[in-house]
Amino acid sequence: MTSCLSDPLGAARVVVHMLEKAGEFGLTITCSSDFDRFLAIRRDKRGGEVSPMFDPTITQLDNSRAFWMMAELNGADIVSLQAFRLDIVHTNLAEWALGWMAGLYIKRQELVIPSSIEPPEHSRSRVLKGGLVYHGEVWIDNKTVKKREWFDNFLKLGMLISLIKWHPDAVWALTSKAFVTHGLVARSGYGLQERGFFKWHDEWQPSGAESTEWLLVAERTHLEFLIAEEASKLP
Repeated sequence: MTSCLSDPLGAARVVVHMLEKAGEFGLTITCSSDFDRFLAIRRDKRGGEVSPMFDPTITQLDNSRAFWMMAELNGADIVSLQAFRLDIVHTNLAEWALGWMAGLYIKRQELVIPSSIEPPEHSRSRVLKGGLVYHGEVWIDNKTVKKREWFDNFLKLGMLISLIKWHPDAVWALTSKAFVTHGLVARSGYGLQERGFFKWHDEWQPSGAESTEWLLVAERTHLEFLIAEEASKLP
């Protein structure tokens, strides 16, 4: 992992501005590493169980390697959630990710079977290694939060906090075809998208996932560029 940010002051200014923007929407942001609480909130707000990557009953999730965020509207109703975890990958994301994820599902006694063992040969994931942050459990109650801009701010805010906290080499996530084809990737802060990173047998895919999943990547350079771009808009 790179030891320092190119513009730490700019990063801090951008994060503060995003928090102020949330306040203008009537939202209060909280970060926590209490994943027992996250599990309960997630179950209450969305139904079902948290993904195994953020399940404290089967994986170590402490402040040094994971945190989650929520947004409360007017200090009362929770309207947004997301979570991040840091893993040190010595090989590369392409070789490591499937075994890591399938292993976590098996620890929870859930069987998932891939239809493809690795992504295509020229996937960017084959050169990603080091400190990699997985970004998941993204949820925004669009019926309550009707500010389109909030989606843009919330995801970027979490990614930048993870950058400041850990100085990772990249942030990555998995998403659906609809997320990509509706243009949400460009708004979320990710710099790269690839179809087919994971492919699952139809009857043995993870709960809530599609048979073909898309990889989203924001490398360190993407995040540093995001900071520079957002900082340039500030007074």
